[in-house]
Amino acid sequence: MESAFSMSISKKVSRMLQRLNEDGWHYGGLPGLQWEAENARNADRELIQEIAKELREDVRFEEFYHACINCGNCTSKCPPFRLVDFEPRIVVQKVMHSKDEPELLYQMMDQYIWSCFQCYSCWEVCPAHNNPGGLVAILKEIAVKHGLNSAKKALEPYSKIVYKIMTTGTQITPDMHTTIALFKDWGPHKAELAKNIRAERAAVPVETMAGVMDKSWRVDEETMKELMFIEKEAGVFDAVEKTLKDVTDMVRDTAKEAGVE
Repeated sequence: MESAFSMSISKKVSRMLQRLNEDGWHYGGLPGLQWEAENARNADRELIQEIAKELREDVRFEEFYHACINCGNCTSKCPPFRLVDFEPRIVVQKVMHSKDEPELLYQMMDQYIWSCFQCYSCWEVCPAHNNPGGLVAILKEIAVKHGLNSAKKALEPYSKIVYKIMTTGTQITPDMHTTIALFKDWGPHKAELAKNIRAERAAVPVETMAGVMDKSWRVDEETMKELMFIEKEAGVFDAVEKTLKDVTDMVRDTAKEAGVE
């Protein structure tokens, strides 16, 4: 019998194939590259140039980008390439030409980069020591900083996780996996997965959940102050505010309660 995971992958592949025709992958009614180019043409030219400038001025850029020889090794190792319209080789190629054609970067910002798993398999096999996944990470940060629609769409389902990271420094706790007040960020399938979670936890031979269900929410006050002070001084609050304003408002309230001005 086919597993739930296999069925979900099959449905995903089926949905993607419905978007595929002889012209390529379709987004918003247009083939992938045409869709990206159309968005770039309609974008603010100053923003496009600023994105290219911020990428090249990032302290990690010289480590992550050297020169692409177009060998395709990175794409051959890329997990998303097997399922979606994503190639790390294209990322490096567009970065390579972005100095003279900054709109090439913006073409990737609206959807393309969000398919990257950040597994860095590409970095392992690149003979030129490029890190396409690292370049994507920088571009994602820039997208969040400028509040691009793609960033808002990508981060919206993870609003509670963003809040938790910013206020405690950790991500997921056992109390997020419950049949009561389901954590909506996991999507509609979570209810089915959590249906037998109490019985499954009871079957664990050691009391792994005893007294720790919400432990990582309880952070030392001084630790929280230090964390939020660093985020504030590093511009994290301002960056996230453009993408998840409601979350940032909650974080600022928590910071105020903790005495972080």
